[in-house]
Amino acid sequence: MEYSPAPFRYSDELFAMETDRLRLSVFRKSAAQKVCDYIVRNREFHREFSQPQPDSYFTLNAQRQFLIADMNDYKKGRIVPLWITDRNDNTRVLGRVSLFNIARGGMMLAQLGYHLDKDATGKGIMTEAVSGVCAMAFEVMHLHRIEAFILPENTRSINLIRRCGFVHEGTRYSYMNINGKFRDHEAFYLLRP
Repeated sequence: MEYSPAPFRYSDELFAMETDRLRLSVFRKSAAQKVCDYIVRNREFHREFSQPQPDSYFTLNAQRQFLIADMNDYKKGRIVPLWITDRNDNTRVLGRVSLFNIARGGMMLAQLGYHLDKDATGKGIMTEAVSGVCAMAFEVMHLHRIEAFILPENTRSINLIRRCGFVHEGTRYSYMNINGKFRDHEAFYLLRP
């Protein structure tokens, strides 16, 4: 998948890149309303595969604070938190793909996480976003390895990650609290070509 730096930035973006159909942006706190709209709109849809969140998480103020924290961590090289919008219309958030737990030095790796709007599934949007982010991670950040951890029953996500070239590595037992219970996750990796 090809990606390119965005030819311009909207006022609510700190960084932006584009793929064929998508714009992937590190948002400033001024984007909190559209992020909050997305989070609220997908609250039930994301519940099955997400960490538990208090009601306060689904507020404008909370999302503003998360965007501030994301911006700070992005500037320090700890995370690349990319919100997904249509390439020609960045007013509605379609999802998010992030590189986090970035390790430099002898490791040169990051973990990958993502989620998508309930109305955007089945359109290849996340495949395009993940492929573009991985290409950027290898070509610009010079990472060597990207890891993803997925619940065994999340077959759509497993199929997505395999389409993007990831290889199954094994199981991470009791890896993360999902919907109130620590759950095993299947581990996948992608190496720099």
